[in-house]
Amino acid sequence: MRLAFTATLFGAAITLLAGCSSAPKSVILNPSYQGGNISQLSNTMAIKVVDNRTTKFTVKVLEQEPAVYLPNADLPVTLTRLLAQALEANGATLAQHSDTQLTLRIRTFIAKVDESLSRHESTARAEFIVEVTKGQRTFTKPFNGEAQFSKPLKHDQSQVEGQLNRLAEQVITRMLSDKELINFLQQ
Repeated sequence: MRLAFTATLFGAAITLLAGCSSAPKSVILNPSYQGGNISQLSNTMAIKVVDNRTTKFTVKVLEQEPAVYLPNADLPVTLTRLLAQALEANGATLAQHSDTQLTLRIRTFIAKVDESLSRHESTARAEFIVEVTKGQRTFTKPFNGEAQFSKPLKHDQSQVEGQLNRLAEQVITRMLSDKELINFLQQ
């Protein structure tokens, strides 16, 4: 009887621990270009997004034991879609084989959530490098952005995802507003 009770308690403890160590949820991003036509691009170009992040985590929740890291391996696909929307909205034609190749390199794209019992603060950072090759000429320029918010209680993952969506949109809009990049593309 005592052995059965001990085995039941042990099984319940294992089940409880297994529930605590479940895999973290994934991040769902769906940024959409809202900047409108800010540059007159009449180029045909090929685009590519390369993920140069050292880790594929997009959300890191601090002040938890252990810290929670939420991955997003689909980030290059998401940003390719956003970049294509932005370029097409500004008059560019996308083609797989073109003399003009625009590459967006993701160096950093993460939101760090610092959470306590009564409030949380989320700081998101994006660091992209744009490389454009036109024949023998090359243009390279970094584009960065940061966003912060702070609210009471524990964080809501959808709000952090919204923060990352807006940040991606802002950096891409800033990129398409950059005079040096536009001049290079129009030459």
